[in-house]
Amino acid sequence: MKQLFCLIALAGLLTGCGQPRGDQLQQMGLLGQHDLRRIEQTSGISGSMSGSFFLGIGSVSGNLTSERRLQFYWGRTAEEFVSTTLSYSMFRFIVDESKTVPTIEFVFDTDWLNEKNTPYTESEKSNLNWWLDESVRASVHSWRGTSAVSFRQAVVRISRKDLEKEVYLPRQ
Repeated sequence: MKQLFCLIALAGLLTGCGQPRGDQLQQMGLLGQHDLRRIEQTSGISGSMSGSFFLGIGSVSGNLTSERRLQFYWGRTAEEFVSTTLSYSMFRFIVDESKTVPTIEFVFDTDWLNEKNTPYTESEKSNLNWWLDESVRASVHSWRGTSAVSFRQAVVRISRKDLEKEVYLPRQ
């Protein structure tokens, strides 16, 4: 009985927790270039608060900042529309005159994609914005030194004509 248990445990260690995260994201249709259907400028507020109290005495500090964002509509198929909002700092624009339709590609850390991961649930697979929000949040925390970077940037390939018409670039 002990030998069977050890054999099962060894097989589990050799196979890891599941398949690489990149393979799962590929199956979900999240990797690769996706057609952009529309881009809009929005603004949001981000902030943080912290404080400490002991016996009713203490202090609170915090900050709020406005953040310029882009809301964009994309999909894995021609019939699907997904609305996603990211900060300008998450975007990289590449002028590509061969693009008749702008595309977006989500870029993730290679090491993070190669990690073995437990399979995503059906709910996670169907809610792409939840998944993107989680990977962006993990990247922000990594910037502060608390977890591994996962989401790198959203690369938009777009013709100059569409860039000037569709994207509201911040003024310098």
